[in-house]
Amino acid sequence: MSFFDYLPACILNHSPKIIAAFEMDFLRNLPAFQKAIPQGEKFTMLLQLGWSVELEEVAVELRNRLAEAKNAFPEARFIILANAPGEVEIIRAFNEVYLASHNAFLDPARYPLAKAGKRKYDALYIARITPFKRHYLAGKIKNLHLIGNYSEKETEYAQQTLAGFQHAVWSRKVPSFLIGRKIGEAACGLALSAIEGAMFSCGEYSLCGVPVVNTRNLGGRDTLLPSFAVRYTEDTPESVAENVDYWVDHPLDPAEIREEFLRLALPQKTQVQNLLHSIAGKPVTLPHKLNIRCRLLPHTRFFYGLRRK
Repeated sequence: MSFFDYLPACILNHSPKIIAAFEMDFLRNLPAFQKAIPQGEKFTMLLQLGWSVELEEVAVELRNRLAEAKNAFPEARFIILANAPGEVEIIRAFNEVYLASHNAFLDPARYPLAKAGKRKYDALYIARITPFKRHYLAGKIKNLHLIGNYSEKETEYAQQTLAGFQHAVWSRKVPSFLIGRKIGEAACGLALSAIEGAMFSCGEYSLCGVPVVNTRNLGGRDTLLPSFAVRYTEDTPESVAENVDYWVDHPLDPAEIREEFLRLALPQKTQVQNLLHSIAGKPVTLPHKLNIRCRLLPHTRFFYGLRRK
């Protein structure tokens, strides 16, 4: 086992120990976490949601797996951060929960504000090429930039999908420090899935001051979207293209979008800061994405990562 082999989690505070992870990254790897965390140790675990708990089968799995975790770690306090108000109502029946979208923990300094004026692309879609992202709904957009990789097991699906976008520009990968600049090249961002989590790229669009064309969905991405900067589309390529054209012809002030997103996010982020302050007895820094599901510098991972044992 490599010294630099870490679990999908971040230690936000060492004493008392506060750990953050996505719910299934932790719950489906419970034996590995049992090895890494000393038996009987008291700690607080913040669990973010990666998929909509408003689906009954997802809620049932969360409840059952969380019961296993509580049995494995009887001294631990488990806190769930929900992305949508409906999830709060479901989860509070079996666990402590707060409304705090994972997009509230995006670091604004990483996302430059888009420049006003005509953009290079009519629309941008940052999304892994996988069926639930429903790329086909973007098929009628005239000037499109797609950013997103695909898993090896979905290679055939991805190749078939991309074959339908000969008119679009596809970037397989974009370094995280450049993603804000790429967002700023588009008149709007796309959010086309019917079900997922809060969708990081939706928050990134807003922080860069770019409006969104959004489908009706479960998962919580609407929670922090500025209402004046989102257009809801029907689930057809024609409707998506029509709403993209609207944003091309009716641009908004990027600064107003960013400011409204931050206004909506602040109470959720502050609530979590106050909660962790009460647990730790001191302020606890909330890093970008809570340092989970994002690339970390080696020294950051060394000091705040949870090493496998």
